[in-house]
Amino acid sequence: MLIVFGPVFAAGSHNVKTGADDFLGLYASARLVGTPGLYDADQVRRTQLETAGVTGPSLHFSTRLPCFPLMLWPLAQLRYTAAHAIWYLLRFVAVAGFIVLWPHSSRSLTAVVCCWSLPLAAGLANGQDAPLLLFWLALSQRLEQNGRPFGSGLALSMCAAKFHLFLLLPLLLLRHRRWAILAGGLTGGMILAGLCCIAGGLDWPVHYLKTLSDPSIHPNPRIMPNLHGLLSGAPGWLEVGILSATVLGALVCILRTDYLTGFTAALAGSLLLSYHAYTADAVVLVPALLLIIEYSRVLVVRYAAFVLASPFPWLLLLKRR
Repeated sequence: MLIVFGPVFAAGSHNVKTGADDFLGLYASARLVGTPGLYDADQVRRTQLETAGVTGPSLHFSTRLPCFPLMLWPLAQLRYTAAHAIWYLLRFVAVAGFIVLWPHSSRSLTAVVCCWSLPLAAGLANGQDAPLLLFWLALSQRLEQNGRPFGSGLALSMCAAKFHLFLLLPLLLLRHRRWAILAGGLTGGMILAGLCCIAGGLDWPVHYLKTLSDPSIHPNPRIMPNLHGLLSGAPGWLEVGILSATVLGALVCILRTDYLTGFTAALAGSLLLSYHAYTADAVVLVPALLLIIEYSRVLVVRYAAFVLASPFPWLLLLKRR
């Protein structure tokens, strides 16, 4: 664990000490819930300087649906240093929850892959909310396994915090007729939509889409762990062709394989097809890699999963910076 987490946290130690990490944007957005400034970059910047005394160009935009800053509103009523410390603790607890709840591999294997995961280390070190996705995925799978599919869908709806990383999952659920999970997800989605209106007003989609269209929220695409980043600088026709082939491959896998294989393909395919993703977002591959390691009958595929779970491919990707 120290081999991976130590250097990552050391590299980001200044941001951890000053609080100038991704939590700063989440905190400012939570304080602006219910005001017209929720998606106003200038207002977010002023709030950051007033409450934390620090800001940063990449932290001025809230890219979360308004319901998620609303959920953080109680935390944002604390002083920034206290809220920052609690946020760090909550995310480590979420990872521990994933290790305990994930039903498809042993806890020891799950813990080893988590400790070896550079995306997870990066998300934890940079104040990201991506590690929370692991908890919701594990809780969803555990509830489904325990015969509570509606609750599984409710848990899965919380992954809407980064919905672009799960675009293929609804297709998987439709293919395998997981109607109760879909009903739970739809119910959770409706609740989140109602919270969005409370937090951002009825016109929140207009402001949200305007924020997402700002190119400054996608800095340095070359280090994105998706096709948009990996093909950065490639001819447009090549990018379209590879994207189309990836979509086709993911669809074939989802439609013609068993549920867990399709689940793996949906997670990996959604990440590859996402337009916006950085190293920490690749934490969604942890469950997919665990499933491959645990269930694949092809030895070379299992070894490939171990390699992808290691820090080395991610270090090579970050060298493209």
